[in-house]
Amino acid sequence: MNEEFDALSRNLPCVKCRVRMSTLKSFDGVVIDRCPECYGTWYDGGELEQALGDAFNYQALMGIVSMRLSEYICPCCKMSMRALVFKFQTGELVIDNCPVCRGFWLDGGELDSVRDLVAAIKDGATPVKVGFTSARPVSRNAGAFSLNDRPLLKNSALEHYRSVDYETGSEISQIETSSYLFAALTSLPIEVFNPVRAPAFGLYLLIILNIVVFLHTGNLRTAEFMTFMREFGMVPTDVLAGKLYSLFTSLFLHSSFWHLFANMYVLYVFGDNVYDLFNDHGESKGPSFFLLFYIIVGVFSSIVHIALTAFNPAMAAIPVVGASGAVSGVMAAYWRAFPRTRLYQIIFWYPFKIPIWLYLGFWILMNIAIGLAAGSGARISWQAHIGGFVAGYFLIPHFLPFRLDRLQSPEKRQQL
Repeated sequence: MNEEFDALSRNLPCVKCRVRMSTLKSFDGVVIDRCPECYGTWYDGGELEQALGDAFNYQALMGIVSMRLSEYICPCCKMSMRALVFKFQTGELVIDNCPVCRGFWLDGGELDSVRDLVAAIKDGATPVKVGFTSARPVSRNAGAFSLNDRPLLKNSALEHYRSVDYETGSEISQIETSSYLFAALTSLPIEVFNPVRAPAFGLYLLIILNIVVFLHTGNLRTAEFMTFMREFGMVPTDVLAGKLYSLFTSLFLHSSFWHLFANMYVLYVFGDNVYDLFNDHGESKGPSFFLLFYIIVGVFSSIVHIALTAFNPAMAAIPVVGASGAVSGVMAAYWRAFPRTRLYQIIFWYPFKIPIWLYLGFWILMNIAIGLAAGSGARISWQAHIGGFVAGYFLIPHFLPFRLDRLQSPEKRQQL
């Protein structure tokens, strides 16, 4: 859009940067206010309609939009604004509006997204209300729709996660009925507040590999199964005798369906976001670096188990199998990378939105309690869980293609 500076200035503050905005006049005569730093734009009541034409119908849009509280204050009325959520099956667009003066705040480049939204609605695409549907927040300054009604991905995972609005997303109070029932019946968490930038195909292949190995062991006779587990499971005495490959192979073995299901589900819940961060290494290096991280924390977890059971001859002779140690490392990496997100947990049929630090902190305490109660004779390898968690927490900064603190915007870092 061709614009020329107008000599007049109202000295309105930018709702984000708080610097004074400049008053601009577009070629079609619409007067708007723009921030010289973030390039966000303020449209007074009626100005956005002027800029977009008759296709932008304020009353009609209010009838199909979902709303939540905005963090911004109207620069004219000094009143709290509301976030208007236009939600489609493929994503959502969030813009900020003052209910008093009907003004709109658009982030830099968001006018094109609003124009595409209007065009999509005109062509028959119908937004749905945010309710008992997938409740995922989106980045505040991402263009959500193209002319083909497809979400636009950010260039990097770092840019994507820096702009995810976790605080606003946590206001969402409902999840899908199917997700609620799943969480209630399994006691497993539901993660809906941390959208990934791209599918984690490498992670999916890792999960499939675990399933294939389990299906193979499931077809073995009892004697063959025990022999297989003894050969490829991690037996502390055998490892100390030189059978080091079992530190690796044991990560892909599981003793039962529920053992496999719990590990793979938790790996999926936490792993897709962690895998997404590794994608910034590049298309070829990202999956390789993630797999290397996964194996290292898994092997370290087994070493911790060996160190804490070596003095117990009976336990040191029992095979240890499962991906729990590696998955624990991924959980710790997720916590360190995304400390502000939350998880849904259904407890006695009531849904709780639990901060990630509280959820994983409770998980750590449970493992410590098992260790204190059962010691080295516990049937659950709390040693591997804690060992993998510690390894993942401290190693993740050394594997990422950027400094970990860059995941937090300057404003978020000040709040931490």
